Amino acid sequence: MPTQNTFTTFWKNLFSVEKLSIIYAVITAFFIIALGAKENHAVMMISYRVLFIALILSLKFLYKHKSTTGVWFARNAIPLAFIAYWYPETYFMNENIFGNLDQYFVAADLYLFGCQPSLEFIRYYPQTWINEMMNFGYISYYFIIAFAVFSAWAKSKKCMEHTVFMILCSFFIYYITFIILPVVGPQFHFSAPDNMISNAGFFRNTLVELQTIGEKPTGAFPSSHVGICLTCMYFIFKHSRRIFYILIPVAFILICSTVYLKAHYLIDVIGGFISAPVYFLISKNIQKLKFLK
Repeated sequence: MPTQNTFTTFWKNLFSVEKLSIIYAVITAFFIIALGAKENHAVMMISYRVLFIALILSLKFLYKHKSTTGVWFARNAIPLAFIAYWYPETYFMNENIFGNLDQYFVAADLYLFGCQPSLEFIRYYPQTWINEMMNFGYISYYFIIAFAVFSAWAKSKKCMEHTVFMILCSFFIYYITFIILPVVGPQFHFSAPDNMISNAGFFRNTLVELQTIGEKPTGAFPSSHVGICLTCMYFIFKHSRRIFYILIPVAFILICSTVYLKAHYLIDVIGGFISAPVYFLISKNIQKLKFLK
């Protein structure tokens, strides 16, 4: 009984985003153990989970002895920052259930639109300035997430905790979807030269560098770029109307860029629009669960 009480106290003192992250780490650990991982990455991924949980515990211990705003912010922000690791990891876990499904999404685009929009978009608009604008839009994804978090923080700590939880939970639902439904997208599915994007300049080079670090052939359907962008824009609208209206054209370019840069089929973008409110509502109900409060 003392052990149970100790665990209950420990769990209660964790932040909601920390609890959510630990649960995701454990659930995906079962995926890794049960389904295996390609390229013998299972041991590495389990090790990262141990290190991640150790980091959360370290911050919790630090906050107990020094409950500053900086440590509080870190405890909320670091679990969200780890999305950069959790995303490419889905590549090592998918294809174990259904195998690659791109052929069906290629067929869906052809059936619905009479062509492959992910190939035709850039052919119609090959201009360098449009290319650069689309690369900028794709990169702005990270800034829109940051604006959502900081605009919430400017309101209150409670507001930021809620916003971060909702965004992070939506991310986790997308990632579980990617594990179950492996779709790699046009940039990986099509052969050269159809999968290639011409080098345009600074933003293209920056995006290529970022993709070298964290991009993997995974996560095309539904588009989390679209879904998370819409979720973040919702929170920005709630917290700062001025920033929201400034970011509307940026968000529009971001959504267009997912097809232009061949990261997604157009059907993936539609899936992003549909999944955003659905995953939002699921996240909202998950947040109400007693063991996460």
